[in-house]
Amino acid sequence: MQTTRTMESILQVNNWDLIISGALLANFFTWYFRPLDGVREYIVDKWVGFFVKREWFWAVPGIKILTCPKCLAFWSILVYTFNLTDAIVASVLALAIKKFIKYVES
Repeated sequence: MQTTRTMESILQVNNWDLIISGALLANFFTWYFRPLDGVREYIVDKWVGFFVKREWFWAVPGIKILTCPKCLAFWSILVYTFNLTDAIVASVLALAIKKFIKYVES
């Protein structure tokens, strides 16, 4: 028996708790939790220095995942769930959380 998937079933988001947790953790790890700043800056400096020294400039943007909550939420949810829709929703939610926190802080 062949099953056909409708667009509604393909785009359905079922993992709201996972998506919200991923977006919050991405914001927490990339910019909000200050004790991680030293470790993050050390890793970024070593990564950039390693690839610039070898003139592999194409690999330098790969470190963006540690400095961008939107990117970290997208890739971590995509790798964990293999669901593109969940990853996109987590990415947008991470961006909205960051904007909201910055608005509340100012």
